[in-house]
Amino acid sequence: MGASIDPDMIPYLQEACYYLRRKGLSFMELSKALEISEAQATRLFEEYASKIAAGAASENEVDKNLWEDIHNDSFGNEKITFARDDGFYHCRRSDLELMESSALMSIFESSKKFLDFDMYKPYLNTKPPVGYDPMALQRQVKRAIELIQEILNQRFKKESEQE
Repeated sequence: MGASIDPDMIPYLQEACYYLRRKGLSFMELSKALEISEAQATRLFEEYASKIAAGAASENEVDKNLWEDIHNDSFGNEKITFARDDGFYHCRRSDLELMESSALMSIFESSKKFLDFDMYKPYLNTKPPVGYDPMALQRQVKRAIELIQEILNQRFKKESEQE
């Protein structure tokens, strides 16, 4: 850490430092996450803030969401897609963990029902092809089912230990 930064990476690191700092990360956390020194994180943040003030860059929701998604994914708070009776929805793993067990069971059942009616279900355990994956939605719903099972099993185990 603290070594020189590849000049091609500077614009990305500036943007990352700016949006992640605005999200609430400290310069120490930025330093650790981006593998740069705290001084570099501070400088990169200030440079991007100056660009915005000068009109050379603009703050936008797309970039903010991108860096928040990257940050959440890096800490295991992945984005989850699940099926309900009226369509598909997205949330974060942390959102699932906060839901009541009855709501999780409802999501589990509707997602499982979706997969049970899918004619490609037998192929979900195969390796996805490189490039376009025609079963991406099904794989995401399958992942949601696995996570919900994991969360419910942890709750059951915790409740059993308390009794």
